[in-house]
Amino acid sequence: MAQNAKMSGLTDELVHSILKFNPETNKIAYRHAQEIASRGLRGYQYARTNQFDVETSFTGLDEKFRVKNRDDLADALRLRLQKLEETTGKFKPEFLSLLLQLSDRPLENTKVEALELLRPPSPPLPETWAEIIQEEPYSDEEIWKDIDYAEESSGDEQVPKEREKPKPKPPHSFEEDDLYDPESCVVTIDVASVQELEVAQFWKMTPSERGAKVQITELQAIRETLYMLAGLQTASYERDKQQNTIRVSPKYNLNHAIPVTVGRLLQQFAGIGQETYRLRQWAKKSASLPLIQTFKAIVRKRLMDYDQTLSRLQQHYLTPDNPISVSLLELCNKVQCTSTSLLRLAQIVSDVEPQLLVNPFSHLEALFNQTTLAQMTLEKDVFEFLSRAFFECLQTYLKPIRRWMEAGELGANDETFFVFESDSGSDASSLWHDRFVLRRDARNELRSPTFFQPAAKKIFNTGKSVVFLKQLGIYGTGSNILEEEPRLDHEHVCGLTDDLPLSPFPELFQAAFETWIRSKYSLASMFLREHLFESSGLMHVLSIFETLYLGRNGAIFEDFANAIFERMDAGHRGWNDRYMLTELTREILSTVLSPLDKEKIVVRSTKSKTLGRSVKGLATVSIDYALPWQIQNIIQRASIPIYQSLFTFLLQTYRVKYLLQRIHTRNASRLTHKLQHRLIWFADMLRSYLTETVIFFTTQDMHAAMQKAEDIDDMAHIHVKYVAKLQERAMLSQELTPIHKAIVQVLDLGVLFEESVTKGGSTPDEVKVPTKKRPGARRKSSALLLIVPDSSSDDEPSGNEAERVPKRPTQQSPATALQTIDREFARLVPFITAGLRSVGRVGAESMWEQLAERLEWEGKRDRV
Repeated sequence: MAQNAKMSGLTDELVHSILKFNPETNKIAYRHAQEIASRGLRGYQYARTNQFDVETSFTGLDEKFRVKNRDDLADALRLRLQKLEETTGKFKPEFLSLLLQLSDRPLENTKVEALELLRPPSPPLPETWAEIIQEEPYSDEEIWKDIDYAEESSGDEQVPKEREKPKPKPPHSFEEDDLYDPESCVVTIDVASVQELEVAQFWKMTPSERGAKVQITELQAIRETLYMLAGLQTASYERDKQQNTIRVSPKYNLNHAIPVTVGRLLQQFAGIGQETYRLRQWAKKSASLPLIQTFKAIVRKRLMDYDQTLSRLQQHYLTPDNPISVSLLELCNKVQCTSTSLLRLAQIVSDVEPQLLVNPFSHLEALFNQTTLAQMTLEKDVFEFLSRAFFECLQTYLKPIRRWMEAGELGANDETFFVFESDSGSDASSLWHDRFVLRRDARNELRSPTFFQPAAKKIFNTGKSVVFLKQLGIYGTGSNILEEEPRLDHEHVCGLTDDLPLSPFPELFQAAFETWIRSKYSLASMFLREHLFESSGLMHVLSIFETLYLGRNGAIFEDFANAIFERMDAGHRGWNDRYMLTELTREILSTVLSPLDKEKIVVRSTKSKTLGRSVKGLATVSIDYALPWQIQNIIQRASIPIYQSLFTFLLQTYRVKYLLQRIHTRNASRLTHKLQHRLIWFADMLRSYLTETVIFFTTQDMHAAMQKAEDIDDMAHIHVKYVAKLQERAMLSQELTPIHKAIVQVLDLGVLFEESVTKGGSTPDEVKVPTKKRPGARRKSSALLLIVPDSSSDDEPSGNEAERVPKRPTQQSPATALQTIDREFARLVPFITAGLRSVGRVGAESMWEQLAERLEWEGKRDRV
């Protein structure tokens, strides 16, 4: 019925928007139009697919493919969409929408090569005359042969004889008269050239005398050197494959140079060749980790470029365009300039090779450090060479980071990434803090390159934000629309100029990497933050906590406290029944909380272990509020006991005030009035300090910080600091336990004062109490639980000052009890103020100094 009423209303709006006249003037025509519209709409039970949404989705896929450098996939998609535009069909949007819903990660799973399997077979080529002649060759003689038309007529019914086809001849046959002399193909041997070639093979020569050396030319030495540098086996240089060393062969010498000079020069070439040979051998080895595979591929590419440079040098000396000078010294200068960057890379490989299995990204740190060093030493070519190698290696390391920050996914058994899933089955309420962990080594250092560690927290939190959004079921509703990813390469980081950049390379990289991180971090964190603040109501929950635990609304909190105190003093055994207390609390809070929030409140009470009516027994009353799991990741379970402690502390102050205000005295002694006034004043000062100073200012700072928080990590950290600050300022921390105990003892003095006055009957001070009797209460009691000091208090507080009491009750008369309470109050308050001043000076907490000033005011007034 609700659906029909909704459809009827929408139909009326549609008719009214089209006809645009008042239905009151022409009711018959309006009703007729209504019936027509209803009949037309009645047949459509399901809404059609929005073709514009389908087009937008395909456009988004095209942009995503191109951003991810999959132009081939984007071109193939666009080509097929263009072909579909030529066809028309009623259900074409539905077909395309179905394909979108059936797609499963097209960016990773689609292979353009597979489209070739769908290509129809190409039509056969038209037959050519050459193929026809080859199958049915013809003879020139038969073409021009005369036909005897009289031999057979068309009227004859004789069956013509089938002519025998001539045997096919090769298409490229030659006449028998065309003869070719095979000896004309034989080239005459140039004996002189052969002799020159034999002479050039100096490695086959043997010295004429024993111990003599073979003399070679400088051009031959250059050729051997270039071959050796290219990694080839030569005669002038001997190679030890086991040790990967190269040394100059002592068999050869130049006939026009000093042997020592030539030996040192060739030794320099051998040193360069040895380093490049070791680099070649390392690059040939296989690797299993993608990071090391990329590094080896980059090294092989640099070696290929180096080999091309050597090939150009060989061409320069072997086939020169112009006359050149053949000089080993000149070649040495060219090779040193060409090999400087490659030798620096070879040194990096030599340094990090033993560490790669333990630290697979050590080459990234080495490349980063050497690039920075090259910039500082103004080695422009080396800087550009190593910088480009660094950024190419970095792209592989960025892949798991990109996947984590965009999709919240981790690779299987990826030990190179610094994030791993520690507990996949953890509760959703601890998803942010327990499910994913940063990978650390034995020294508790983050297992990531050092230049990544400043941004590791943002990377970690961005991926967790995506996982959080997926858990909420809102991932993909706008949160995954990423900005265009900035490029991280040499040109975009260091600039396009040929000169060295003025800014240090680490600063340039950190600025560019921060921009790269921000393109993925800002959107996910912002979307999650808005959801927690608006949809999940984080600030609303914090406001409820302030009302329940921190007495934000003093009138409501006092009504709640008085209701509990009345049930306690009534003497019923079931006063602490949790169902009754829960209903009572919900009823009182219904004026400030919504029905949905009210139903989440549960009040519990355990059996008290405290004897008598001490305010310590109020700790058995606790309030629980059912938090949604997403808010539990911010307001963690460890914070709830601190809220409960503050709630108990406030309840204790209200308890004393409640008891003291019920006492009505007439013609009482000065001591009675004095104690009542001082105890009420102390309770009021304490309540004012807790609510108006501690809670108000600490909560105000928390709200301001929470509005600036960027992610759940910041929110949780702010809340942890908030409750810790509340605990410390409210004197509930471990360090302030003696002061808190002394305050509780002063509050207990108020309870004892009420007992001594109420249960003492007609006292010498003529104390009058209300005529309303409490069930279970006796008019007189000679046994009072009092705190009796064992000695007078000192001016300076000590650690055990608040504990200087025996743990047994004493039997005193009401007048003696009042004097004892007066002495204890006079002892405990100075201890509290002195302790607050002492810890205030150490902890630099001005609130403690203010409370001490307030508590001393009464004593100063009495002394005056």
